Amino acid sequence: MFSDARAPRRLLIVQSTGVVVIVLGLLFVSEAQSMAAVLGGGSVVLPNAWFAFRMHRTRRAGTILGRGVLKIILVVACLALALALFEPEPLGFFAALSWVLLVQVVGPMVGPRSEETG
Repeated sequence: MFSDARAPRRLLIVQSTGVVVIVLGLLFVSEAQSMAAVLGGGSVVLPNAWFAFRMHRTRRAGTILGRGVLKIILVVACLALALALFEPEPLGFFAALSWVLLVQVVGPMVGPRSEETG
């Protein structure tokens, strides 16, 4: 477990910063690719931000599980809406989406650890 309550905020900052870098980099390719990156990254970062904000105030396992399931549903809904309504360019969309999901999975493994877990 993280020893620091700021860890979710740091992960969100890394995710958001990576999406911004991808968006700015893809501006050199095309505006459509850049907008696709905004959609791909935002579809995961926004539900993650909501979840991190809501979890800051609770320690109950049932609440955490329920909100975690709701976060996953929100991510799927955002991705489905982005794909259905905007038909984004694949390169930008999946580049930002891949970055955000990679940080979400790998970030907790490389972050600072509490002394209890070593």
